[in-house]
Amino acid sequence: MNTMKFLSPMLLLSVTAPVNLQAQRDPCKGETTFEMKQCSAKKYKQADDELNKIYQQLMSKLDDEGHKGALKNAQLAWLKYRDANCDFESYLNRGGSIYSVIVTECKTSMTASRTREMKQQLKQLADL
Repeated sequence: MNTMKFLSPMLLLSVTAPVNLQAQRDPCKGETTFEMKQCSAKKYKQADDELNKIYQQLMSKLDDEGHKGALKNAQLAWLKYRDANCDFESYLNRGGSIYSVIVTECKTSMTASRTREMKQQLKQLADL
């Protein structure tokens, strides 16, 4: 009976340990499609949050309503372009399990590039 008391906690640990390790794994180091989707979604959210932050900073530096409207129109057009371009880039992967990862990685890359553009525009405004 004493052996059973000792083995029960050990058995429980051996059963739960792999589950806990999987829960702590970084999805960006994974190899499954599910993990790749998690990773690409996480990276896209970070890039999109940064873009939105810079967009708001740039918008707050503009005094003229026409200038603000031009930025808003440019951003809306860019979003349409980004989505259409990523649709094109991922077209051959449609129907495949990797499709959403390709689309999301494309959007992440383009979003990071747009953020760099807007940071440069902020810098130019500061230099005026």
